[in-house]
Amino acid sequence: MIDGHRGQGFVNDLLAEGTHLLAAQGAERITADTDLENQPMAWAFERAGYDNFAGRIDMCWD
Repeated sequence: MIDGHRGQGFVNDLLAEGTHLLAAQGAERITADTDLENQPMAWAFERAGYDNFAGRIDMCWD
């Protein structure tokens, strides 16, 4: 998303619409994730009723 749109609440509408579309297609379980540092997205998932069910650590060696 373009930085100028951040903080406008669009994520709530996008997440709700995406969830609705998946449910309308018969999805029985809908999951999503975000980086630990992305607290605004984590809050959006919480507001939309998603449960925090797991944590993940990704590591990379060069």
